[in-house]
Amino acid sequence: MKIILVMALTLFAIPCKADMLRTASRYDRMHERSISFLDINPRRTSWCGAFLAFIAKRSSRQPPANPNMAVSWKNFGKPVFARSARRGDVVVIRSGRRFHVSLFDHFDQRRQYVYLFGGNQSNRVQLSRYRASSVIAVRR
Repeated sequence: MKIILVMALTLFAIPCKADMLRTASRYDRMHERSISFLDINPRRTSWCGAFLAFIAKRSSRQPPANPNMAVSWKNFGKPVFARSARRGDVVVIRSGRRFHVSLFDHFDQRRQYVYLFGGNQSNRVQLSRYRASSVIAVRR
């Protein structure tokens, strides 16, 4: 009986890879004034990558090198075609010279827009809409 109990406790002690979108949703609507846990100044630094790195670590995943740079998330996980994106996949978008990283939620019916959940979206953590044509990478 003791062996079974020890095995069960050991099994539950092993960290499992949590869904990153579910983990991120715990911070829904959090304003950038409240993100001191990221150890950055949001007025000086785009914090989408830092937020995603925090979420990845809390979900037992390894963020890429230089996770504060959104474009570095093009090296996270494995590549996926945009049309095959699933909820929780990491999405990198480009707007002019700037990059943004977030988590995929869904496309609109015409697939003209993509809805992403992440940080530094109107100065908070939230679901936001972007042009689907701005997606440069989807990673799983």
